[in-house]
Amino acid sequence: MIDYRLVFYGVRGSYPVAGKKYLKYGGNTSSLLLESEKDIIIFDAGTGFINIGKYLVNKRKDIKTLSVFLTHLHSDHIVGLPFFYPVFKKDYNIRIYCYKYEFVNIKETVLNFFNPPLSPISKKGIKANIEFHELESISGEIKINNNLVINYLKVPYHPVEGVLLYKMNFGKDYNILYATDVEIPDGFCDNGVEFSKNSNIMIIDSQYFDKDYYGKESSKIGFGHNTVTMAVNAAVKANVDKMCLFHYEPEYSDKMIDKMFEFAKKRFKNTIPSKEGGKILIRR
Repeated sequence: MIDYRLVFYGVRGSYPVAGKKYLKYGGNTSSLLLESEKDIIIFDAGTGFINIGKYLVNKRKDIKTLSVFLTHLHSDHIVGLPFFYPVFKKDYNIRIYCYKYEFVNIKETVLNFFNPPLSPISKKGIKANIEFHELESISGEIKINNNLVINYLKVPYHPVEGVLLYKMNFGKDYNILYATDVEIPDGFCDNGVEFSKNSNIMIIDSQYFDKDYYGKESSKIGFGHNTVTMAVNAAVKANVDKMCLFHYEPEYSDKMIDKMFEFAKKRFKNTIPSKEGGKILIRR
């Protein structure tokens, strides 16, 4: 029996891309759907979020309460919100979770994506009930039901306000870590290592090859993203069972990501690449 399935709808970083050289892995920015018979949970709302909305209103009409967990508020992780079909249907209740920023109002930031001059819709066009849940502590948990708990940890690895790591706990014996938009050349700090330790699957930022990250003419140092080597080192240090590469550099073609995957697999055998439409099935 399959209790949950995690589906990748967007696996790119920074901005979406399209064209023949991006067909294998996809060109949409970060968004993951975790679904079961009774629950819909979404991680990040990049352009992949748009297709999740289409799927929900066409194929999952039975569920009207949605939980959306944002890692942070950079545009590539929230740009799908004004194009998310359930937002414009009055029978939906959408719960948005994000860390409480010191100088930013999350509700205003999100709703401004609907307002002129960014959009012609305006927030008056929103029909769904949207709840905003600001997470005030740097760590904690949200209980979805007796079989699923979402833990979170705020870490400082992404400029300027940091980013949330999420861990999906399916009972006591299986978990999936979602760790995107992290730049950890020296590995996770102690609480990050402890949070990610022994994960069954680690979905982790692996945006760059080392040569691009350390490039003399256009270094990516300080941009807030891993190299594939950093991702491998994090997986080894955390002793995870399986590593899933994620948040690819938008300029990398399918062939380049193939090379990234082969590079990682030689150093961490149990590596898989994320791709749009790819699924992880959680059997209980």
